[in-house]
Amino acid sequence: MRLVKSIVLGLAAVTGLAASAAAQAPCPQCGRIHGYSQSSVGGFQAQAEAEARVMASRRYKGHTQGTVSGVSFCGVGWSSHSTPSTCTPSGNMTLVADATVRGSDGFYRVRYWR
Repeated sequence: MRLVKSIVLGLAAVTGLAASAAAQAPCPQCGRIHGYSQSSVGGFQAQAEAEARVMASRRYKGHTQGTVSGVSFCGVGWSSHSTPSTCTPSGNMTLVADATVRGSDGFYRVRYWR
């Protein structure tokens, strides 16, 4: 029984490390790793909200993470006084997440399409 527990715990640790490494992928815009960790609960909406919160907390008006698995297009935006617009895809895609967070210097928005 102890051997089975050890194997299960070992597999869980390896899976966690692999997921952590994937979440730490370099940003496609700047090549740096921004320390974003994907949420395992809540799907795309939770990930968009997390990215918007990071943008607001850093007062950063651009992408804070690399490519999101399963998302074909990501738009981000910022406005000092209202919900900002973002870039949008040129083709027919479905909006799968839309998150706006108010920061100390304005509103930050992240939208994902598939």
